[in-house]
Amino acid sequence: MLTVKLLKSNLALPAVCITCGTTYIIGKIEGILFDGDRRLGNVCQECINLGSLKLPAVFKEHSKKLRERAKVLEELSNCCIECPPWDEYERAIENRNVESEKVSQEEKVRPQMIMSRVFLVGEGIVQREEIEDLSSEHVRIFLTEIDISKWPPEIHHLKKYTEIEIDDSYLFRIDEGM
Repeated sequence: MLTVKLLKSNLALPAVCITCGTTYIIGKIEGILFDGDRRLGNVCQECINLGSLKLPAVFKEHSKKLRERAKVLEELSNCCIECPPWDEYERAIENRNVESEKVSQEEKVRPQMIMSRVFLVGEGIVQREEIEDLSSEHVRIFLTEIDISKWPPEIHHLKKYTEIEIDDSYLFRIDEGM
């Protein structure tokens, strides 16, 4: 008999649901399908929520998709495939790394954006009328310069927004719809 066991999980690890084939992140609870003592694989929360009566249909649908995919792979296995040598690819990556180090050096000179200010603009807390007539350089200064004394007079009216405190958990919240 197949059994789904629910176990406490302390790690957020990626998994593939053996039932439906979906890739998901294991949360606080890990669902695992067993055949007796033999572990068959992980089961996602959506499949667990479907319940015992609906799981066989999910298995059938997933197995149908796997058979269709296997047919495509079988056809591809009869094709001639061109593939560059691995060391050639490694050399190309090394060349890109050298170029990206140059770019990285340039980025060190470029100031980082202050995420709370980006959030204030993005969420419309900074009134559109207050920034729409500013030059892109002035907006960049508002978004990157911490020291208000270095601001040009044209953006001094935005000082009031630097006093608004944004909780980091609000900045990095996960959209419920995802």
